[in-house]
Amino acid sequence: MSLELLNTGCVIMVIGMGVVFFFLTIMIFAMDLGSFIIRKLNKIFPEEVIETQPKKKKKVQDDTEVAIAVAAAIQRSTL
Repeated sequence: MSLELLNTGCVIMVIGMGVVFFFLTIMIFAMDLGSFIIRKLNKIFPEEVIETQPKKKKKVQDDTEVAIAVAAAIQRSTL
């Protein structure tokens, strides 16, 4: 009786692992096919690239803003 249950369990395990392997194989092929189709569609219908100019940082002539920021950071860290 115990040997029969062990054989049945092994058969069910092999069938389950086979189903999972088959599903993962099909999923990989489907993802590769989707990737291939998307690459071809991107070549046919490319997305419009919008180029933006980087924002220029304003230069601070005097160090008052920097001093205020440093003082605020020191005050906050001591609390």
